[in-house]
Amino acid sequence: MVKEIVFMDKKNIIIVILIIALGVVIYFASQNTPKQERSTTGAIPPSQELRTAYDESSQHSAMADIAELSCFPTSRFDCGGGSCTASAPATYYFVDYGTESGTYFRCDAKGCDSYPVDVNLSGEFMQFIPSQGQAMMFKVATGDILDNKGEFIDIATLGTGAIVSLGKCEFRK
Repeated sequence: MVKEIVFMDKKNIIIVILIIALGVVIYFASQNTPKQERSTTGAIPPSQELRTAYDESSQHSAMADIAELSCFPTSRFDCGGGSCTASAPATYYFVDYGTESGTYFRCDAKGCDSYPVDVNLSGEFMQFIPSQGQAMMFKVATGDILDNKGEFIDIATLGTGAIVSLGKCEFRK
């Protein structure tokens, strides 16, 4: 009986030591893990040329007159090979949408390209996907439940890479 008690005490001591060691390992491992935070640190602001082109288009173009959304980027990231690099935004957007289809305008300082899009509503978001197979997607927050109404993401693929633009849309209608 005494041998069993001594054996149980040794067993319990070993278990306690292992638990403490595991706790120490987990603590130090979490100290060395980089924290993932939402940040646009290192983002490059849009050029004045792009801002001027956007302002001109917003005031003096037929597409801006019919568009329900007018969107200007705040940041852009070029992604490929397992990493993303900040880059100056080079496009702005106008979106004219109906209930199931619409037109998505991708514009730069030289002009705009238009794409017919399918419109998909999902909760507080609206997503626009080109209906003719172009490899891009535009998504905007339409509600304010997350305090982000008008925020957008535009993703365009280029080969096996992606250009990701983020910014803010103004609802015009």
